[in-house]
Amino acid sequence: MSDSRDSGYYRAWMSSRTVSRRGLFRGLFAPGQRAIQNGIEGAALQRLVARPPQAVAEPFFLQACDGCGACRDACPVGVIALDNGKAQMNIEFAECDFCGKCTASCPSGALELTQPMDTGLRPEISAQCLGRLDDLCRMCEIACPLTAIFFNQQNQPTVDNTRCNGCGKCKLVCYHGDINLSLIKL
Repeated sequence: MSDSRDSGYYRAWMSSRTVSRRGLFRGLFAPGQRAIQNGIEGAALQRLVARPPQAVAEPFFLQACDGCGACRDACPVGVIALDNGKAQMNIEFAECDFCGKCTASCPSGALELTQPMDTGLRPEISAQCLGRLDDLCRMCEIACPLTAIFFNQQNQPTVDNTRCNGCGKCKLVCYHGDINLSLIKL
């Protein structure tokens, strides 16, 4: 297929097209404005606090959770609390064993069986971790049921966020208090 359009055609086409300054700036900045808007909407979808396992996406959870407390009452280890009328995880004194009783007891649909068993929490290991200094302390690595924490050859702890489900067992077995749990993007 040969194209009969030559430089004269394009020169004539461009000379008949005028772009105002406003149109030029709209064309230049519109993609950036859309990206910023998408970023703001994406930030609104992120969890602000740890939710019970099998919680639906944050905007749906905030709509569906009516604060009835059924999940809190069903939790055998007591790691679910109500704050501002919404369920959230509080892993300070016990870890989540992912028994599923909270999901089974939820009447509002804020917790669903189709969602992955994940609290959205991930361990952050401090620089003062004794395992970094020698190989005598490996409590977090030993306790992790999914082997998401391991120490490399340089004694540096590594967390595989794709394997971790945020149960909190590593935080509780660290008797030095060198592990904190923080939210990640789900």
